[in-house]
Amino acid sequence: MKSKKPIELFSLFGVIGIFFYFLHVLLGSFFYEGYNPMAQAISDLTASNSPSKNIARPFSFFYGIFTVIFSTCFFVYFKQKINRYVTFGAGFFCLMTIVSFFGYTFFPLAESGYAGTLQDIMHMAVTVAVVLLTIISLILFMIGFFRTQNIKYLGIISLCTFLLLLTGAMLLNIFPKELFGIAERINVYSIVLFTGILSFWMYKYILQKSNLAPP
Repeated sequence: MKSKKPIELFSLFGVIGIFFYFLHVLLGSFFYEGYNPMAQAISDLTASNSPSKNIARPFSFFYGIFTVIFSTCFFVYFKQKINRYVTFGAGFFCLMTIVSFFGYTFFPLAESGYAGTLQDIMHMAVTVAVVLLTIISLILFMIGFFRTQNIKYLGIISLCTFLLLLTGAMLLNIFPKELFGIAERINVYSIVLFTGILSFWMYKYILQKSNLAPP
């Protein structure tokens, strides 16, 4: 039996990261008495005054680590391998995960909601940067994947993710504050699941190339 190459393992880190992310949400919500997922942001679970921060933060940390490693490997592996749009898309996507990991690790919300402290301002600045980098990467992925015959479906997935982000952004301005959590989750979950899809596709891609390679 052939042994797994490190790149095959790293390609699955995006999928593994999903489990840590949803563990941070589920366990954080469970240990946060009175938490209302329909109205409250996911970031409330790791806020400095959150009763669930000691449970939620470690899982969020591991999600960030696994996602950064995956996105870095994705960029390095596919650099100039498909087309320049995918290369630049992967680069911006990798930068987004790095900004997200370090930004949210060092600048969690000071309090649940928004207290207006410097820490909260930095948290919002990180969010703006993450959103912009995500949008840029998705647009580049759309163009790059649509231009490649056998992976056009990834272009469709990128487009759907982009539309979900737009939908979530619009709902944030339409929904009352009692439904803020729903609109935010449309945004966050769409990009988390997109990461998992990219990760699983990369793993299958590498396996296929390995099987086609001569012994």
